[in-house]
Amino acid sequence: MKRKNPLLHYIVTEGCRYVWQTLKNCVKPVLGRKPYHDEKLVFFRQYILHWIGLQRIGAVTCAMSSASEGSGSLASLTMCTINLARVSGLAYLHTPLSIVGHADRPMQQWAAAWESLFNLGAGEEPCNGSRRGVVDAGRYNLWNLDLCLGLRHREKELQDSFRVLIPEFRRKYYLNKSPRTTDEITVAVHIRRGDVSARECSHMYTSTEEVLRVASEVKSILDANAVLHTMSIYSQGTQDDFEQLFPLGARFFLNADAVWTMQELIEADILIMARGNYSYYAGVISDGIKIYEPFIPGGGSGNRRLPNAGLPALPLAWSCSIFSELDDWLPYQTNGSFDHVAFERQLSLLLLARKKTPAGGPV
Repeated sequence: MKRKNPLLHYIVTEGCRYVWQTLKNCVKPVLGRKPYHDEKLVFFRQYILHWIGLQRIGAVTCAMSSASEGSGSLASLTMCTINLARVSGLAYLHTPLSIVGHADRPMQQWAAAWESLFNLGAGEEPCNGSRRGVVDAGRYNLWNLDLCLGLRHREKELQDSFRVLIPEFRRKYYLNKSPRTTDEITVAVHIRRGDVSARECSHMYTSTEEVLRVASEVKSILDANAVLHTMSIYSQGTQDDFEQLFPLGARFFLNADAVWTMQELIEADILIMARGNYSYYAGVISDGIKIYEPFIPGGGSGNRRLPNAGLPALPLAWSCSIFSELDDWLPYQTNGSFDHVAFERQLSLLLLARKKTPAGGPV
């Protein structure tokens, strides 16, 4: 039934869970315990009321704030929610970030800094906290919501819609900040460390050797074309951890402020990305050249493309399915190679735009 009729399977299985949880919540006060509210079951009740016509779902928000979710993951989830709202015809109501993982300052300041940086709520109607007719499409509901709205088999439409929205997300980002330009071409290399290692969370880890290979390819092309450039490496750790990269002559920015680092990645002319939503959000907003490593979220890596998957529960998987389809994103192989012809074509366009735009002016 799960394979042949996923919606019926969802209704039956979640209906059983809903009844069981309701019975347990009736008993808990007698035992002096607080009732438990499962967000997935809250959505199930909303969907059933919508289905039988008692209370229609008219809007969607994304109130996913979690100390276990980083800024890039929350931004991706919000963008996915906005995209779903546009495709389904629902209103999008914005809920500002309140808790963001990896905080390096008081949480209120940390969340506000990311909210201001992403600026995804600009021009959107705010959510007043009411759940009447409003679904929270946080991590636990995004997958079920697209199933219940009949979007599970409209992956191509969802992907096309997201691509159309990218200029809007970029415009929102720059509403409260101005793009920077420099006299030389800037290359930003993001290397994910700290929360991942070759032993732990290895599917999100890219070896230093692999980074060296792709960065060397980029540098050799720039040198061959006599392009004045600087290369900067953004990561965590100490310079001794990246001794293999010293021949690149790059500047190292290690353990730097994460908000500032995100801006640096976005505004670089060439971005060599790490695995994860932090880098992927930067790639969405960046109008420079993006070089990334395709991989399967949850395991596996290399050069396999993620199959179209609609709106998976993990925003990272959705990000990969979207970005692997973008024509101007350049995937690289584990040996560091990528499409040099496409790269040089994009580089030529970038240099032409720089000639037409004086330093300090918008590109």
